[in-house]
Amino acid sequence: MRLGISAPGNRLKDVNFDAMMPRDPFADDPNDPASFITDDDPIDQVEPLSDVERLHVEQDLKLVMEFKSVLGPRGFEGIFFMCDDCEELHYYEWDIMAANMRATLNGDMSPVHEPSIQPRVEAYVPWDYCLGYLDGLEAR
Repeated sequence: MRLGISAPGNRLKDVNFDAMMPRDPFADDPNDPASFITDDDPIDQVEPLSDVERLHVEQDLKLVMEFKSVLGPRGFEGIFFMCDDCEELHYYEWDIMAANMRATLNGDMSPVHEPSIQPRVEAYVPWDYCLGYLDGLEAR
């Protein structure tokens, strides 16, 4: 990688940073794991939603916004769920859930986010709790 900054007075013009990088540990290795990835691999491609899937995501997005407006002022920061892959609880703030759903509706990958290191677990509730809370409000 060569950096060619031509701003007046810039002394970094044409500095070669490749010489500062360590040698690739897989250089000249026929079993380089990266060699098995082809340009055709759909790494960043999202499969389009069906009409039914789109409708469900739109409904869920409306619910998340309603959960936030009703439960947020009561101190609830988002939802949690058990991840089937890692078998751990995952905590998502309302805005992160909404951003993920909007990305899905736009055909984009969900934005990368870092989970809270130590979430206040008592401030997160399961999806079904949120639904039940709204149902209870409507039953008054």
